[in-house]
Amino acid sequence: MAKHDEQPSFPEPRVDTVVRLRDGRRLAYAEYGDPSGTPIFYFHGTPGSRYEACFVAEAASRRGARVIAIDRPGFGRSSSNRGRTLLDFADDVAELADMLGIKRFAVAGLSGGGPYVEACAIRMPDRVTGGAIASGAGPPESQFAGASRVRRARVRIELALAPVMTWLLAWYMAVTIRLIPVSWIPRFIDPNVLRRQEVRAAFKREALEGMRRGGGALAQELLLLTRPFGFALRDIAVPISLWHGDADKVVQIAIGRWVAAAIPGCRATWVPGGAHLLVVDYGDEIVAALV
Repeated sequence: MAKHDEQPSFPEPRVDTVVRLRDGRRLAYAEYGDPSGTPIFYFHGTPGSRYEACFVAEAASRRGARVIAIDRPGFGRSSSNRGRTLLDFADDVAELADMLGIKRFAVAGLSGGGPYVEACAIRMPDRVTGGAIASGAGPPESQFAGASRVRRARVRIELALAPVMTWLLAWYMAVTIRLIPVSWIPRFIDPNVLRRQEVRAAFKREALEGMRRGGGALAQELLLLTRPFGFALRDIAVPISLWHGDADKVVQIAIGRWVAAAIPGCRATWVPGGAHLLVVDYGDEIVAALV
């Protein structure tokens, strides 16, 4: 641990374990909240890990929710899965739900976890009772939402260079997250909540866990999010709620508006002055929408 790092003060998981999937891969998950409550599968941001769900743990206990947070392939303690798709991870969620004896459940995701909420809604409309997305990433076409001609040209170049740029960015982040002290966590991610020591400490802990094996999984996922999702948001038939801040510098609110307009019946909450890590201060609302 870097010098001067603070210890996170959010709740520890009740369960923190690894299971074996049918194909032999490991899948790690942690549980927070009420063990007999409404099951909610939680999908971390990019990068991130199962420990990110600590931000909604108290809300889960208060609201009677059983939050099951999963490390996606290659993150944390989960095995990698070369060539995976968004829908492939939805199949992993279904398999874990079967192992845990859970027939129906809700899903929630932050940032890069948002597309996996949508994938589960598409793949399992008979099992998913509802979804919640906070500061969610959108498909490649959403990058053009509200963009000027210059911005559109820049996005096209960025998408074309994605195979190289995502690899460089991922490994840079994997190295720096280990070296910088908690006090140096970049505040631009969310200046509203990262000014708090306990949030910075928890954020670094869960990001470190996510990239415990380097930047490979992050590079894979960043590239995956620049490619077509493999499904259309207009085909989602599950109730979806969405939160997005108008001061989000990581995922611009124009993307959130595009996603909300594309999902039929999406209930969107636009947060004035809200930045990226909305789960920290809006966890209670997010959990309440699903239970």
